[in-house]
Order: sequence, then structure tokens, then C-alpha cells
Amino acid sequence: MVVMAESADHELLVRQFNRGDESAFEAIVEQFSDEIALLANRLLGWPGDVEDVTQDTFLAAYLGLKKFRCQCSLRTWLFTITINKCRTYRYKRMLHLQRFSQAARRASSASHRSADSPSMDSEAFEQVRRTVRALPPKYREAVVLKYLEALPTDQVAQILGISKNTLQVRLNRARKCLKLNLADLMESNL
Repeated sequence: MVVMAESADHELLVRQFNRGDESAFEAIVEQFSDEIALLANRLLGWPGDVEDVTQDTFLAAYLGLKKFRCQCSLRTWLFTITINKCRTYRYKRMLHLQRFSQAARRASSASHRSADSPSMDSEAFEQVRRTVRALPPKYREAVVLKYLEALPTDQVAQILGISKNTLQVRLNRARKCLKLNLADLMESNL
């Protein structure tokens, strides 16, 4: 019943926004900004672009909300936009890194990578985080949405634009990669 009430509230916000009530969009941003930022951080694996992705997600939502027909939940729609924005940012980052490495090779200078992030409280947690971050993007997206965001399988498949069977294949392959790469950690915890 809570989900139905939330869905009705979200539809009301969409209708209010489409009638010109800007405060309805502010309520949407307030309600979903933390979830969008957390999802972006989990998908990107580096905090530097999270704020940009979050802003881009809400800009795209603002521009596209008139076309939103409530055929899925507002949360699902926003998560789909976030996934697409993260994919774009990963692609841009990859191009930037390629250009940077080419320039570094041409200049024959040694490249130094900065530390990924401040040290975490737990070495094991950091190892799991690195392992998830190292997964191919299509597996990482599935793992983050299913296990870290705890979304139902139907919703994850809808957000990623894939069938449930394809999602299950990706999750199985991701679990195998995680199991293989975290075998030492699992053995040390036994």
C-alpha cells in the first residue's frame, strides 16, 4: 500500500509540474537527489563526477517531464536517466584518459595516478568496493541496482532496458567474477 501511495504522490507531482507548478519539481529533486547521487557514486566508482551527473539527471528530468506518462514509477524513470548519464560520463572519462595518456607518452613524461579515494574504515570493504568497480559496466550496473539499491528484478531490467533473462545472465557472470576476485577475502573470513 505504501508503494501505491508513493506512486500516486509522484503522479500528482508530475501533473502539478506539467500545469506550471515549479515547486512540484523542487519536491521531486528534494525527494530523489540523495538516491540519484548514491546510485551515480556506486556506478561511477569515483566521487568527482557525482554532483555533475546528479545535476545532469535532474536537468534531463526537468526537460523531459512533460513527456513522462507515468507508465513506470518516477523513481524507475529517474534511475534510467541516471544510468544513461553515468554511461556518458564513463565514456567521456575514458576518452579524456586516452588523450591524457597519449599526450603523456608523446612528452615521455612519467604518469602518476593519484590515489582513488581516502582510505576506508575497513580494508575488506575497500577490497569489495574495488572489485565491484572493476566489473565491466554492464555487470556493475546490474549488481549496483539489484544488490546495493535492492531493486526488484523487474525494475532493474526495466531501468537497464534489458530482459529479465539477460539481467540474470549478467548477475550470474558478475557473481562469478566477484567470487573469483574475492576468494582470498572470503577464505580469510571463514
